[in-house]
Amino acid sequence: MKRLALRLAEIVAGGVFLYAGALKALDPAQFAHDIALYRLMPAALVAPLALTLPWLEILAGGAIALGLWRRGALLLLLPLSLAFLAIVGITWARGLDIACGCFGTGGSSLALTFFRDLGLVVLLGWIAWRQLRPAALR
Repeated sequence: MKRLALRLAEIVAGGVFLYAGALKALDPAQFAHDIALYRLMPAALVAPLALTLPWLEILAGGAIALGLWRRGALLLLLPLSLAFLAIVGITWARGLDIACGCFGTGGSSLALTFFRDLGLVVLLGWIAWRQLRPAALR
């Protein structure tokens, strides 16, 4: 039963990143605009990030959803999710009223985004704990 729950968690987490990455990859100009609204990085870095981040999400999300390269996917997605959580938290604390840009155009409030991202971090943390701990502790 634990293996089934772990596999389902991997599929859900991977699916979230696949979906989010695909929506952003379809409209990199909009994603660049969304990144710029956060006002947290130099303008020169916005376009390169908007062009590469969606593909990292697609690749790592697909890998974990398919059960391939789990360790590498987790080592990319967990810190990335922690960074997303911090960025959204900082932006929310600054009082900016912007859509997150997480799932293409539109989006939810930063408060809802923060708690959704927190849930994703917890899910990825549980997957990482189950997958990455030494065999002697399993």
